[in-house]
Amino acid sequence: LFEDPDIGVDDRQRFLGIIVSETERLTRLVNQVLDMAKIESGHAEWQTGEVDLIQVVEQAVASTSQLFKDKGVALALALPDRVPLLVADRDRLVQVMLNLLSNAVKFTPEGGEVTFRICNYATHNNQFCADYVVSDNGMGMSEEFQQILFQPFTQESVNQGERGNGAGLGLAIVRSIVDLMGGTITVKSEPQKGTE
Repeated sequence: LFEDPDIGVDDRQRFLGIIVSETERLTRLVNQVLDMAKIESGHAEWQTGEVDLIQVVEQAVASTSQLFKDKGVALALALPDRVPLLVADRDRLVQVMLNLLSNAVKFTPEGGEVTFRICNYATHNNQFCADYVVSDNGMGMSEEFQQILFQPFTQESVNQGERGNGAGLGLAIVRSIVDLMGGTITVKSEPQKGTE
């Protein structure tokens, strides 16, 4: 665009689309690196309050709905009508859910399905506990990769030798957030049999 101001309208639009897409990707990368640095240094800002987890899931589902539509992957929800309120940082919880849903759809082929469910919920010693499970019937992963999945800059191939879009920071950030909120995150997967 800089070198040829008389470029055709169609080419101009295509190049501008690429510029916007790459700018958004770099912005996400910078934000992830900053998030990781803040969390690791203990300087992340937390805004805790009472959170309705059903609403958090619904917000994450709404935010990722276009990803599912574009990829042709179904999303099934198995949520109770109501769960006790949780004292947590709502935005950080949404960030966790968005990342898990985005990863699930990325590694699930067209026509596949991702399921999000809340189960095993109860209140113990005035503390609400529950399992939040995102599962897919996608490509799965090896036992070896599961061992390093939550390390920064770790990525699995989407197709043979082809890396996914991203820096491999999302799940490392998710694990840090979950750990700081007193939770745990685990993965179960088999190649070609999906991931939970």
